[in-house]
Amino acid sequence: MSDPYYEDMKVGTIRDLKAIIGLDAYWRDVRIEYSGGNILYKGANYFHNPATSDTNWEIWKYTWGADGPTRIEGPLPGSWDGRTALSWGA
Repeated sequence: MSDPYYEDMKVGTIRDLKAIIGLDAYWRDVRIEYSGGNILYKGANYFHNPATSDTNWEIWKYTWGADGPTRIEGPLPGSWDGRTALSWGA
């Protein structure tokens, strides 16, 4: 992409995109799916307003128990549209 908005991938002295994403410091778009007031899935993308079919989403899956969240899996790479079909643990 030739847009400098996306090319200047640095946070402080960190320039590696994978490391920046790992810091949760560079997301420009976040989607959340809820059920019964609980987060089921969170998806983040470093581009603004990407298609939900874009495969550059990083997806988290939340599992809930009676007292709150019991497991958070991810992030796994994939599309927001395909989030339920990702390789989540059993």
